[in-house]
Order: sequence, then structure tokens, then C-alpha cells
Amino acid sequence: MEVKSEGFYKVVAKCGHVGRKNYVPIQFPVVAESKKEAARIARGFPRVKHNHKDAILNVFEISYDQFLELKKTNDNDPYLKCHSRREQNQTCDLTARLVEDLHNAKIKVDKKLRKDRVDYIQRKNKIIEKYIKEEEYAY
Repeated sequence: MEVKSEGFYKVVAKCGHVGRKNYVPIQFPVVAESKKEAARIARGFPRVKHNHKDAILNVFEISYDQFLELKKTNDNDPYLKCHSRREQNQTCDLTARLVEDLHNAKIKVDKKLRKDRVDYIQRKNKIIEKYIKEEEYAY
């Protein structure tokens, strides 16, 4: 019996419960008709950061053997077996697996750069006003 690789996907997703500024990338095995559907299905899995637009990092099509291997790996992952944050802290050491999430990072605005932009816009508006007044008096 031959099994085709169609319909088997590996979805890499941001998983949470490790702090607001961090995530753990987890590879989920998914059976779906397309990559888009596989991403939608994985987004609904527990621990995936549902409120992030960029929760799905990547989707790969894989073979049936790779699918079974990935499923076995996830079945043995203690992070995915935890039912509470306290249990997670006791059984899992996630410091090596954590990745910094830039989703909530505040972007610093360079004040000099902003002042330069405002000055440019003000100069441009003065030139436009001067040009409009000159046209009004020309008639």
C-alpha cells in the first residue's frame, strides 16, 4: 500500500505560556488539503498564540513517514503535555527553546528624524501658500 505525501504538512507555530515577550517555536503535524488550510487548523491548536497575526511561522509539505516521526516527537515533548503554568515550570526547562518575540516590542522614534520631517513639511507648505497668493494677485 502506497501513501502519497499529499495532505501531510509540518506547520511551525509560535507557542505561548512562556511570557509576553517570548515564544517557543513548535512543529505540528497536520493533515489538510492545502497549506492555507493546514495553517488555519494549526492556529486553533492549544498553546499557539492565537491573537498574533504572525502566529504561523512556516508551512512545509512532508511525507507520511516524516508526519509519523513528527507526531511521535510531539507526543514525547513535555512542554506539550503540561496542563498548567506551574506544571510547566516544574517539568520543562524551556530556557534553551525560548525565542524573543518582537510582536509587542515598542519602536523607538528618533526625535531628530521626526523634527527634520516636520520642518520639511512646514517649509513645503509655506512654499505652496506663497505660490497660491502669487496666483491670486496675478489676475
